[in-house]
Amino acid sequence: MEQLHSIALLIPEIKELLAGKNYVLLKQVMRECSPLDFADCWKKFDEEERLQIFKLLPAKSALKLFEILDVDDQRFLLGKLSEENVTPILEGMHSPDLAKIFHKMSPRAVKKMTGLIKRQEALSHIDLLMTFPEKSAGSLMHPEFVRLSPKMNAKQALLLLQAITRPNQKEHLYSLYVTDDQGKALGSLSLQDLVSAPPDEELSQLMSSVEGVKIRPETDQEEVSKIFSKYGLTGAPVVDETGKLLGVLMVKDILSVVRQEATEDIAKMVGTKAMDLSERSVFRIVQFRMPWLVVTLCAGVFISVIVRYFEPILTKIIALASFSPIIAGMGGNVGSQSATIMVRSLALGQINGQHKLRTVFREMRVGIIMGLVYGAVLGLIAYLIYGSRYHLAFSLVVVIGMWTSMTVAATMGALGPILLDRLGIDPATATGPIITTLTDIITVATYLGLATLLLSSL
Repeated sequence: MEQLHSIALLIPEIKELLAGKNYVLLKQVMRECSPLDFADCWKKFDEEERLQIFKLLPAKSALKLFEILDVDDQRFLLGKLSEENVTPILEGMHSPDLAKIFHKMSPRAVKKMTGLIKRQEALSHIDLLMTFPEKSAGSLMHPEFVRLSPKMNAKQALLLLQAITRPNQKEHLYSLYVTDDQGKALGSLSLQDLVSAPPDEELSQLMSSVEGVKIRPETDQEEVSKIFSKYGLTGAPVVDETGKLLGVLMVKDILSVVRQEATEDIAKMVGTKAMDLSERSVFRIVQFRMPWLVVTLCAGVFISVIVRYFEPILTKIIALASFSPIIAGMGGNVGSQSATIMVRSLALGQINGQHKLRTVFREMRVGIIMGLVYGAVLGLIAYLIYGSRYHLAFSLVVVIGMWTSMTVAATMGALGPILLDRLGIDPATATGPIITTLTDIITVATYLGLATLLLSSL
């Protein structure tokens, strides 16, 4: 926390030194900050300042900063920096990270960037990764991996790893895979397995099966994150239709996917986009948020029509209107809770098949119980305030209205995401507006309908 405060305090000084072109003193100030500090405050600088800061950083710090910046910021730097500054970055980055950037660039720009990379192995890996859709397992995997034979013993495997593993490949040692002569994935083992095993024990006896965790390259990254979460994986093999090992997915790559997907889902739940979090243009933010609010507006108009239909009873018993916002609001809150839980469970792959139906019934029972409890409380309040004028029938209408609202909201909040998912619609995008709309319509219609039946004689 102290480092974050220190870089925040240094921003005015850095800006002043940049404006005065005092680069000698600026370099001294920048040595006090880590690349992570600059990444946290990157948006505080304008585009020209970012370029100057990046050029002044030592090569290792510049590469580290580049790796942790957003893809859009990475593309900006690649487009503005000279070849002299760009080449060390391209040569120092892993192939999957470069492919992620290139997926968002024009073919002409990609050709220019790949022309600066001298390592033929890296180029072939990038070409392979670029053949798969963006945000798929194939585009995220690491094509660099160590091939181990099932006939090797633990000592031979360790000697092989020491002989061929380069310093920048250390991350691939945490999840090792055994393949046959055709390159098909047979099993996996960890470095700890090799170190702790008897030197003469064969890998065929040490390895664990990977049949249940093989991932096809076209699998979407969200589905991949579910597999990692379900099985608690630190790595997973990516294989083609014949079972040949194409690459390895690492947990660190999936963690960034989980963060990205969670941000997108949260933004969608409130009717906007993940870009809204960093967008500065007011008009762009309005463009993100406006579409789904149209659903809410149309629902409000429809509810107004319903209220207009029940105007005679509302005019006769104006007290009905005072409880309507409470009943609708409580239903909306319960519906949002159920919808959020269901969307999250679907995203993590925690519910499937018959378990989905059980979850819906569970949420419905929760709604019934909470509706009865809060309905009784609100009914008692209604009786204390209006009982002398409208008798017990009025309190009964309030009780049933609250019970109906919370029961319907909880049920729809759980059922809605499942139906949307079945229709191929992202539940996170449409659940919030649709559940709120349907809950409000059913609640108002039920509440005022009951009032008309029970209170028309008063």
